[in-house]
Amino acid sequence: MGIPHLRKHLEPYAQRGAIQPSSLVIDGPALAYHILNLCRINTIKSSPFEQATYELLSRTTLEWLDRARTCGLTISRIFFDGYLPTSKTHERTKRLMKTSKELQGFHRKHVNGLTQGRPGWNSNRKVGLFPEAQPSQNGVSPPPPAFFVPSIIDTLRQSEHYASQTSVVPGEADVFCAQYVREHGGTVLTSDSDLLVHNLGPNGSVVFFSDMECNVAGTEITGLQFKSADICERLSLQPEDGLSCLAFELVIDPHITFEQAVSKAKSKHSVVAYPGAHKEFIEQYLSPETGSQIPVEASVTLDPRISEIVLRCRDEKPAMYLPFLLDSPTRTSAWESSKDIRQLAYAILQTVTGSPIPTVAEFRRLDQPSAGTPVKVPPISEVEMDAAVLEDVLSSIIKAVKKPKAVWMTLSVYQDVVMTTSQGKVQPLSLKVLQQAVDEKLDTTSWESVHFLAQCQATYYSLRMLQQIMQHAASQGKGLSPALKELQDCLTKLPSLPDFPTIFNFPEMLRLIIDNKGLSCLTKICADQDDMVPQLEAIMQPKKQPKSNKRKNSQEPEARPRSNNPFALLDAEC
Repeated sequence: MGIPHLRKHLEPYAQRGAIQPSSLVIDGPALAYHILNLCRINTIKSSPFEQATYELLSRTTLEWLDRARTCGLTISRIFFDGYLPTSKTHERTKRLMKTSKELQGFHRKHVNGLTQGRPGWNSNRKVGLFPEAQPSQNGVSPPPPAFFVPSIIDTLRQSEHYASQTSVVPGEADVFCAQYVREHGGTVLTSDSDLLVHNLGPNGSVVFFSDMECNVAGTEITGLQFKSADICERLSLQPEDGLSCLAFELVIDPHITFEQAVSKAKSKHSVVAYPGAHKEFIEQYLSPETGSQIPVEASVTLDPRISEIVLRCRDEKPAMYLPFLLDSPTRTSAWESSKDIRQLAYAILQTVTGSPIPTVAEFRRLDQPSAGTPVKVPPISEVEMDAAVLEDVLSSIIKAVKKPKAVWMTLSVYQDVVMTTSQGKVQPLSLKVLQQAVDEKLDTTSWESVHFLAQCQATYYSLRMLQQIMQHAASQGKGLSPALKELQDCLTKLPSLPDFPTIFNFPEMLRLIIDNKGLSCLTKICADQDDMVPQLEAIMQPKKQPKSNKRKNSQEPEARPRSNNPFALLDAEC
């Protein structure tokens, strides 16, 4: 959230120099967004084709942390949010509405299709770790890669150097960062000025990512270091709560001068005048809400948003904030086609709580203030049957297609076909896009292609949610039923986040369906879907070749133009 002007006011009291002490505690979400911004420098920001790949983001994260270690700094902890308090609901809704509005603006700006990027822009690209210029935020841009934060977390968890330091915590990362340096000393790296309000103890300090610099030799990192105890001493404020009182004065009156705010903080003017507001304000930092009702076993690794729904499942109105996808605002949310998979995941949570969860409020795109889209959760009695149905579909696809990678794309098409039929529509978007691919007319810049890609991403991530929630349920000591175990076995080969379909590899992923009997498999498992089999059979029908012209054939063959088909140069192997 940040306190108005607090960081700017305190900058004259910070110390620039080599970062000391050497123990770094990193605000994980701030690190992820800092890496994303580094990867955006010198890109065409209006083009999703120049967005950083998950591989580039992960590689750059490790390179940045390795540089810090090379400069003699110790990475003590990296904390990621695993639960946000209910007090943040209004702020989260406001941000989601802003992001949704930006997507609508991006769509209007590029209504006829997306901006292509420069060929090969992301291939083996090197990113400056400590650039002199920060990336510009001007212009209408697409949302960032939907799963970049959990992708970075996965990379850290798999790293020899950072796995043991990385945690998804049952609360806000900044709270755990502050608590660690208060108890052990050290420097918090963040982009959030809220850290200045926390009690960091006598040896705690804050450095902002944007203030960090590295010398030419790459041997020393400097930054503007905000040492809470020193700042309080210079301003004659109480070391325990002086900065929080100062921050509260700025919240009460954002237009107050710094000198006036300091004066009022010394006498605790607004603390006395507004005790209720101060109590609500300070509870964010002294007694933050955490999700500790259901302990998560250390062996179970959950994405932040999945961790939150696991910890919220006993709430009266549990909510799931889904990753924001680049989809078409003129169509139903791309999350809709995979809703039944998430419904099963939510239903499995009931086996943990032991009590019904009637609905989960899903937050997807949001055009106006809302309590989310209510998603009905099946009763526990239907979990076995629903799991068996999904396992049956997955098993059929696994047996039919030749390559494991084709399984999940084929399932994504199936999900779209089922949704289209249930909505009483005629032609699924997936089959339209597949027909374009077969006809060598696929336009990856079109909103049709982009939206179906988003549906595929939603299906993959819904399966990841299901997989992680089943792991959590199994860790609670009750184990999984036979049907859930079989389904869990099917999901063991679900790709990692970097191998999810993206705008860069989407043509190849579609080709997997076409080349690996995915279409014939779909005709069998969609046999009970009205009018779908003829459409699938039409896609598989080879096009009639034009009649030969004897006169033309007797002449020299004409030079054929080079194909623009994105599949033309693809190897059949993947």
